Amino acid sequence: MTDPSKLCPTRGKALHRLDHMHVERKPRHLACDSLSIPTFGFRYQKVCGRFRGYQFGSPDAFHVSSSFRVEDGYVDGVSITYGSPGKRQHVYTYAAGVSEKQDWDACPCAGGGVSAPSFVGSDYYCESGNPNAPWSPVWYSSDVLWDGQQCGGNEGTCCSPPDLPWFCTTFPTPIAEDLEVRICTNEVLDNENVAIVSFEMYIQKVVNIQAASVLNPDNTLRQLEISWIPVVISCIW
Repeated sequence: MTDPSKLCPTRGKALHRLDHMHVERKPRHLACDSLSIPTFGFRYQKVCGRFRGYQFGSPDAFHVSSSFRVEDGYVDGVSITYGSPGKRQHVYTYAAGVSEKQDWDACPCAGGGVSAPSFVGSDYYCESGNPNAPWSPVWYSSDVLWDGQQCGGNEGTCCSPPDLPWFCTTFPTPIAEDLEVRICTNEVLDNENVAIVSFEMYIQKVVNIQAASVLNPDNTLRQLEISWIPVVISCIW
């Protein structure tokens, strides 16, 4: 993977490339916009990546409803999953809170808002780009979301995860399904929106090699992890 201090990885290594990326949710109430990330049939057991984004107005991180599922727009931010609609499985979530200083509708790590759903658990990052309270209907472009920097006000612990800006998720067993990135918000776009300005994602391929040296004691094939495969590199050049 690339150096986390750099915005863009080396060109020419991605299997799926989306250049000049700026994705934001389209004008629909309580909706998610989806982008499929093909993994080309590779079997993998680990996904890593990082996202950079901005907030508009008043995103409120996680939403107040015990009935929300991974299929639903449970977050103002980015939901990363695998599996087809109706069978999605959570990978990671990037949430955007309303303000660094406001308690309600803030990130859980800022001491406010709503806790992440059980299917998310601790597999999320949350940050606000708004240093003030209350909010204004503007793009907060002076503070990039989810980069591990500029966590002011109540947000000190939001920048404390040691792997920021990277996430890594390991699955119990290998999978071969495509990944999906959804941008979600639950209010009209005059109130809130989230934009992705760049992201990159990698899978760690798993292969079986049939040789005596890689057999388990019960003669089953041992699974060997090999090099990281970049399935998406997306940058502003």
